[in-house]
Amino acid sequence: MRSTLRLSTALALLVFALPSLKAADTASAAKEREYPASIPDLKAALQKVGADNGARLPTLEGFIQTERVQIDHYQQPYYEFKVELVPAGGGKTLVRVKANVSAWYSDPDGKNQGYRVLQSNGRLENDLLDRLGNYLAQAKPTLVAPPGSSEEQIAAARAQRLEAERNLADLEHKLEVLNTATQPTTDKFIAVAKPNIPIFDNPAASAAVLLKAQPEDEFEILENRGTWIRVKLDGARSGWVKSSQIQLNVPESSDFSIAQDKVVALPADFTIVRESTYTFSGDWIRLKGKPSLFVWAQPAVHIPNNTGESKLRFAQAIFTERYREATHSSDSSVQGIVVIFLDHRGGVAAASLDDIGSWLNGTLTRSAFLRKCSLDPPAEFAQLPKHTSQPTKTHSRASFTTPSE
Repeated sequence: MRSTLRLSTALALLVFALPSLKAADTASAAKEREYPASIPDLKAALQKVGADNGARLPTLEGFIQTERVQIDHYQQPYYEFKVELVPAGGGKTLVRVKANVSAWYSDPDGKNQGYRVLQSNGRLENDLLDRLGNYLAQAKPTLVAPPGSSEEQIAAARAQRLEAERNLADLEHKLEVLNTATQPTTDKFIAVAKPNIPIFDNPAASAAVLLKAQPEDEFEILENRGTWIRVKLDGARSGWVKSSQIQLNVPESSDFSIAQDKVVALPADFTIVRESTYTFSGDWIRLKGKPSLFVWAQPAVHIPNNTGESKLRFAQAIFTERYREATHSSDSSVQGIVVIFLDHRGGVAAASLDDIGSWLNGTLTRSAFLRKCSLDPPAEFAQLPKHTSQPTKTHSRASFTTPSE
């Protein structure tokens, strides 16, 4: 008795599922139509209407089955046709068309990427078949000599021309609508309002971060989409930033250049001999146990007098330059910068990335910034403000341990 009930239940479920399976098969099946033309004529006509040329789509929406598809995760949609010609008898030919749609997929974490094939909803196939039918109707007088008088032939040619003009006007209207919907804005530039604003690879807060923008960076606007703005990056790349985190049309003479004024060229007194990232092993509380970039520098020329002032200028230039490199990298884990001088008197200058950023964006004055740095020994760095942070014993010149690779 129980086996009979289970069999009946299974059959009922199977019958219930058949309509949805049939609908999915119908949507994914190739589209086909019969035309009163030979296979050679249809091959020539298909070539004329562009059936053998793939093309990019402006968007996936409206062209694919969107069930269980997150369209925002796809880019660069592309399609091409697969066409099959089957003789149908009586001078007719069956044309069977299937559109293969593909696009680049990237999940929010950026771990799963690659081109994927998507299911067409039939719009591309029906459009091609419509264009094929229109072309055959227009080309028929030229393929087969029409019967009747010259007046009838002239009238047919005029009707054909009128139909072609109507089709052309329709295509021009569609193109105008498409251009209006996707026209990019290229006459404006933006800058971020605060340091370390993330630029995403998709208009979603969960998308992968391409870089962290600084107030001195300027980006060209490519597109507006709701609360998101697509901006141009280097090369052919682009990224997305929230519109609430930017400012438009920033003039070069505005406060926007405050951080640029702090850009210091690397003095020629020292040269970098090595740089690596290690965990800071000293006891200085601002960097203790944190990943830091260590930069080793040696004198490039003999400096007879005030080496301390040269060291301070060089350390500030390294802080500025390496800070921008670290904040513009999406995979950087550096939280501080340490400059080690290899001359006969030595010296170590260290600063946290947060303090460097506050100094560059004007939140901290230079004096306040230097007070937050670790400069060891203080006598090696000239013109220091009072109350400069004193390093702990394990970070002194005598006991500082250079990280080994």
